[in-house]
Amino acid sequence: VGRPRFVRNVRALIRRLAKENAGWGYRRIIGELRKLRLRVGRSSVRRILKDAGLTPSPMRRGRAGETTWRKFLRLHMNTLVACDFFTKAVVTPLGIRLAHCLVFIHLGTRKVFLSPATYHPHGKWVEQQARNVMMWLDDHQIKTRFLLRDRDTKFSSAFDHLFKNAGIRRLRTPKLAPDANAFAEAWIGSVKRECLNHFLCFSLGHLDHIANEYVHYFNTHRPHQDLGNCTLGEA
Repeated sequence: VGRPRFVRNVRALIRRLAKENAGWGYRRIIGELRKLRLRVGRSSVRRILKDAGLTPSPMRRGRAGETTWRKFLRLHMNTLVACDFFTKAVVTPLGIRLAHCLVFIHLGTRKVFLSPATYHPHGKWVEQQARNVMMWLDDHQIKTRFLLRDRDTKFSSAFDHLFKNAGIRRLRTPKLAPDANAFAEAWIGSVKRECLNHFLCFSLGHLDHIANEYVHYFNTHRPHQDLGNCTLGEA
């Protein structure tokens, strides 16, 4: 009697995960189950969702052949940090204002550092984020040789010099290459899709609290498909 009930509960859990998280595919659901010590195969998850009339995992682009840029990223993942800006609308008594955040992601470990939000991402603020992330890299004993960024004018020369003085070489993404900074852009897509798009923020502090909760979840509890559905603590 116990096992049939257990199987029914697992099936119900899989259906619930799929219904409440429309953007999750089979592998993501398997990763979440793995955190609960539930080992369920991909074919089983697919069959359960198909029987429930739920759509299959979202379509994903096929992997292209390895270009020179992809090869460079693959060979230097353990010493490369990518960064990028993103924005979030904040509702204030004076109207809606646009807050800016700067995210850094270490490609090898996928660990993320997120700046505090600001309405004014001027040169001094960006320079301070460079200092903050370098202290974070030291605390996590992450050896970095390269910093990848796009050509956003908010990145000041002082920002680049701080990394240069620390022995970290700045790499700018090639022109007309929207996928060149894919790791940072993918993380920004995740934090918006899985977290920020579901909330209204009413101050910079409110935005910081929500975003930092997601960063903590991402760095400790979120299963990563490219790492065998392990969390960063397990990988």
